[in-house]
Amino acid sequence: MFSFTIKEYEFLNDFKDSFKAYVNKAYAFTMKFITNPILADYRENERLILVVINKAVFQNLYSFLKLNDSNMQFSAFPCLEAAVNSMRLYKVLSTNPEFMHDYITKADFSLDECENRFLESQKKYDSDKEEFSLREFSNGLHMFNTFELKNSAISSQIVDNNLYLGLSCGDRLSDEMQNEVRKNLVGAYLSLQIHTKMFFNGGMDNELEDIEDDMYSKFLEYVKKFS
Repeated sequence: MFSFTIKEYEFLNDFKDSFKAYVNKAYAFTMKFITNPILADYRENERLILVVINKAVFQNLYSFLKLNDSNMQFSAFPCLEAAVNSMRLYKVLSTNPEFMHDYITKADFSLDECENRFLESQKKYDSDKEEFSLREFSNGLHMFNTFELKNSAISSQIVDNNLYLGLSCGDRLSDEMQNEVRKNLVGAYLSLQIHTKMFFNGGMDNELEDIEDDMYSKFLEYVKKFS
């Protein structure tokens, strides 16, 4: 099993374990919500599309965590990127029937274009800009995964002057890779927090609310430790 070996590793491993519990509970809750016609009012063809996208969110998060546990970070990060992109798609499709219609009927559907239209419409009602952006996080992951961030991506593969180009970085992660794992784990939490808010809770699942409160307190502690 993968364990952090960087500064505050005990706290970070506890954060990782708590995030796993959050993923498990959030998956059960969101699927229960979206498949219930009383709770989620969608046409059946729309509901099926959203169910598939939501499953893609969590399957990729599970893969991200499993591959991290196996010390296979270069496979883990693309899974996280896919999970975040699925969250972005779910957000635009579930909040605007026009986007859903375009997704079903148009072969040239563009997530970025719909997202821009969605963000522009939000400015009319909400002057507060979202501090953590799913799109910006996804773009950062993509730049790392495609070696566009060459210095960071390549240096993260170097351990004890050896270069690892496979799925793992040897028996010990370089400092750069450990920092990427730490940063992206917290990014995964913030992304899932945004995604889960798309589903109404309001006391429907007290256990999920307790887990969310625990995760948020750990996140605040993270900010204090690493800011």
